[in-house]
Amino acid sequence: MPMMFENRKAYAIAEKKAAGDLAGLDPEQVASERNVSFDSTAGALTVPFLGEELDVSFPAGQVTSRVGRRLQGAVVVLVLHYLVYRGEPLRDSGWLAYRDMPGARHFASAFEQMAEERLAVHFGSNPDRIEEPVRGLWGKPAETGERSFQIPVLPRLSVLVVLWPPSEVEGGSARILFPPNAPYYLHTEDLAALGVVLAERLVALDAGFESSGGVV
Repeated sequence: MPMMFENRKAYAIAEKKAAGDLAGLDPEQVASERNVSFDSTAGALTVPFLGEELDVSFPAGQVTSRVGRRLQGAVVVLVLHYLVYRGEPLRDSGWLAYRDMPGARHFASAFEQMAEERLAVHFGSNPDRIEEPVRGLWGKPAETGERSFQIPVLPRLSVLVVLWPPSEVEGGSARILFPPNAPYYLHTEDLAALGVVLAERLVALDAGFESSGGVV
């Protein structure tokens, strides 16, 4: 199972290792390669992630929100891995399903259930509802499927969320698609976790819009 669905101890181990890897890198080079900023005076990298900017201290590798709250769990591991991981991009073109990522067979079932099916259940009957939550994550409409949106999850990595409304023969469905360069920036296991975090954010934002009458 992906670390996203394991215990907090696994997160702590992964975070410690990634922070150690980051400490051994040149922060200026990291900032250039990953299209993030580095403030040498503050000793911090600033990483845009799903509609917010997060600070990563250097060399300690602690991840905090812009209001100074230290973060934990999947988001921290994803941000740190984005800064330190160097994989191999695929040679394919266009948007790819998660199952097309290297080694995805180990995580595909969990990804489909906890990311794609969650979006389908929440937004499938009314795909238009997803538009405001997507904007909250700096996303924009795309032209794939019945309803689709491109979301910049990290500076050099976007995903495509595609929704299909229910038909007479089947219910609504959703897909989260990745570009061929996704495996260069994050391991396949991280991409599974990213899909779950994305689904959680979209559902939570929609709930916030609904409870506030459309104003958050």
